[in-house]
Amino acid sequence: MSGAAGGARVGLVFVSHSAKIAEGLVELAGQMAGNTTLVAAGGTDDGRIGTSFELVSAGIAKADAGAGVVVCCDLGSAILTAETALDFLDDEVRARVRIADAPLVEGGVAGAVAAESGAPLEEVLAAAESARGAARDEGSGDGGGGDAVAGGSGAAATAGGRAPGHPLRDTRAPCGS
Repeated sequence: MSGAAGGARVGLVFVSHSAKIAEGLVELAGQMAGNTTLVAAGGTDDGRIGTSFELVSAGIAKADAGAGVVVCCDLGSAILTAETALDFLDDEVRARVRIADAPLVEGGVAGAVAAESGAPLEEVLAAAESARGAARDEGSGDGGGGDAVAGGSGAAATAGGRAPGHPLRDTRAPCGS
């Protein structure tokens, strides 16, 4: 399978409050997705704990080879920073950027593996979001799987890059972080 834009792969941006976490995830996912653009956008511009509009915006630009970008975030305010960055993108670029409703590490790795296989944007998003129930299901005794992809693919995204069911789909209020 090849990416949507002439063989280009979907890129991923990992937005974390910690530069070390984002960089570590690039290293980890890169072990399985060596040909996929994975960008760390962690910490603030001056290296503190927090998020940076500039780092997220630059990360999206770096990850975008034309096939799209999936952004994975660690906490609610990271989601808000990513959404703000999306608001400032040109319409053409914004149309191919999605914010995944997924745990950062598990979703980031699953999305990276899908991108490495050449999956199109919506499939990479679905792969990342399939990790939503992974940690909860591991200890549930139900054999895993659970409702990680409840309701089907979970791949369709709304305008603005947010997936259906995303905690910030219809509001800009923080999601408890």
